[in-house]
Amino acid sequence: MSSVPTLSRRAPWRRVTAGVLIGLAVAMLLYLLRSTEAIDAIELDLIDARTRHFTGDRPPDERIVICQIEDSDIDEIRSKLGVRWPWPLEYNAHMVRVLDEAGAKVLMVDILHLDRGAGPDDVPNSANLPIGERQLREGEAMSAEDYGAALEAFGRAAVAMELSDRAVFDLAARRDTAESRLGEAPGFARPPWIERLRAELPVRRVARGAALLGFANLQPGGDGVVRQAPLLGSWGARHVMSLPLATAQLVAQIDEKSLPSSSDRVLLVNFRSTAADGGYTRVAPTQLLNWTLRKDETGVLPAAAAEALRDKIVILGVNAAGLKDVVPSPLGTLDGPVFQATVLDNLLHGDGRRMASFPVDTVLLIVLLVLAGALGAGLRGRLPHVVPVGLALLVVLFVYARFDAGVAHDLFTPLLGLVLTWGGTSARRALTEGRRNRWLEGTFGRYMAPSVIQALKDDPALLELGGRERAVTVLFSDVAGFTSLSEGLEPAQLVALLNRYLTTHCDAVLEEGGVVDKFLGDGVLSFFGDPVPQDDHPLRACRAALRVQRELPELEPMLRSLGIDGFQVRMGINTGKAVVGNMGSEQRFDYTCMGDTVNLASRLEGATKAFGIRILLGASTAREVIPEMLVKQLGGIVVVGRAEPASVYELIAARDEASAEMIAHVEAFERALGAARRGDLVEARRALSEAARLAPDDPPTLWFQEVLAGLQGAWDGVTVLTKK
Repeated sequence: MSSVPTLSRRAPWRRVTAGVLIGLAVAMLLYLLRSTEAIDAIELDLIDARTRHFTGDRPPDERIVICQIEDSDIDEIRSKLGVRWPWPLEYNAHMVRVLDEAGAKVLMVDILHLDRGAGPDDVPNSANLPIGERQLREGEAMSAEDYGAALEAFGRAAVAMELSDRAVFDLAARRDTAESRLGEAPGFARPPWIERLRAELPVRRVARGAALLGFANLQPGGDGVVRQAPLLGSWGARHVMSLPLATAQLVAQIDEKSLPSSSDRVLLVNFRSTAADGGYTRVAPTQLLNWTLRKDETGVLPAAAAEALRDKIVILGVNAAGLKDVVPSPLGTLDGPVFQATVLDNLLHGDGRRMASFPVDTVLLIVLLVLAGALGAGLRGRLPHVVPVGLALLVVLFVYARFDAGVAHDLFTPLLGLVLTWGGTSARRALTEGRRNRWLEGTFGRYMAPSVIQALKDDPALLELGGRERAVTVLFSDVAGFTSLSEGLEPAQLVALLNRYLTTHCDAVLEEGGVVDKFLGDGVLSFFGDPVPQDDHPLRACRAALRVQRELPELEPMLRSLGIDGFQVRMGINTGKAVVGNMGSEQRFDYTCMGDTVNLASRLEGATKAFGIRILLGASTAREVIPEMLVKQLGGIVVVGRAEPASVYELIAARDEASAEMIAHVEAFERALGAARRGDLVEARRALSEAARLAPDDPPTLWFQEVLAGLQGAWDGVTVLTKK
């Protein structure tokens, strides 16, 4: 390319640096403005829009039943029994006993039992109570005792408390009982979201019957809308679970790993539907009491009770005149028990969301605007004007995809930052841009890979056609039987599946500093060790391959929806010399690698079929990674197109993650392989039997058993492949 001009490396560096500084300046400005009320309100509105958009992906949990005391229940009890509200707590006891006998699984009591039912020994200033009030409280205490006994007999009830710095009912008489029912909260990487010195505790006689206590505090935003549910709080030095988390613990032990926000302290609620009842089944409290009356009359609980309540998670709450329990949410006003049911639903199914932390969003904002500034200042032609639009679309897609995946990121702030950064770089370009280096600017537009663009900025001589010989590790992968898998799919389904899988694959490669060279349908060619030199490139390639295999189960929901049973990826990894550089014609070229090392990696991928394995290594790669990786020697193979055998190894796992049984299996297998090569078939079969015992379904072991069955003497250890 003799027409390539002598290029100055200083001018592009200055342009990019100026763009980076503009991006940083805008990012710092928005960092200061992010906490302002105006921007925060816009971000919250955009989160609400995403919440409404992604609502209803999964039906409400059919196990959850709302039992909410409403005005209609109060009127019915008053007209039938002459009992005015508030009811004696023995009515609650009757309802609990019905739940117990009907076979309900767990009960959440979303009612703060703070005063009613408290005996004279269970209220503030108890020594100064008038005689009349003391006698009244003694009577109420008997009713509370009955209620607590019913809860204790039920044995699986989570009862509400409230964290508060100005608590009235944080009494010594209640603390011992309450502290013994806080349970063991899952570990969290951060401190509790709600931290209070005191707590409004339920009356002692009711608390005695609880299996767990949980705080029922809500956490509204600045606009009064409740979007988030704190999962962990503190009462002084004590950790306290939220009421939904405590209930979830009673349903099935929830540990930190199974929490959707395990690295945080608060859950962004994934609301189930726009209906005010959340779509959950309801059973009226009066129905429970009517079943109690029927049992008193007949001696048998009506069968309808078990049909409605068996194995159900019942949420008992109140939403009546004078005791309104309503929650303003992004979907409108919800009953309090419905809100708590939704949080519980999220916990049980692991599909709650969380807010991205402010530091994470700040880092993403800085990276985005620095990139926008660098591209806006460094690129030429029309591209600087396309960059903010393209990045804005990527931001929207990223934010929506991450929200669908369970994390809410800022949206308005980065979009505003792109506009301001584009304005800043455009203004600078209008003042400083000249005609120099036009050819270089036009050439930059031909490249898509950011790593290649950066390499060209660092060394413009790379623009000359040709390449350099470099030591690299090549990773070649292919989806097993993809042609047959794709025959039953619509084009859009096929594209969606490929995009999902290839994204996972590329993330693993890029995370290890590799380069995704090209896509070959469902195949991927990537390499490590260039353009940035990496002494450990064989190890990086192996880690990337293992990560791809480890993350394949995440595709299962999509595969099931498409009717695909089984999705396997085969990989070949080889280390050696390859020609790396700018290849192609003067009109179209790519930064790629080629040579025998690449060809053998492709053959190794095909050879995995012969052994029934996922990842096959060449000998040069295996030698480099054996200290860190558990590999199993499989002998030698002669692949199509090559005359000399190549030693191959199965990559099994990172050595520090491999079990003792698997390590022993590999050792036994390799003893069998060595014995077969020496002609000691008795020892070979004995060692292989040990390997089979340690890993009964191991495909290479089954393969080697067939090989040994046909041997009469020493084996050269070479398998000749007749197909690619």
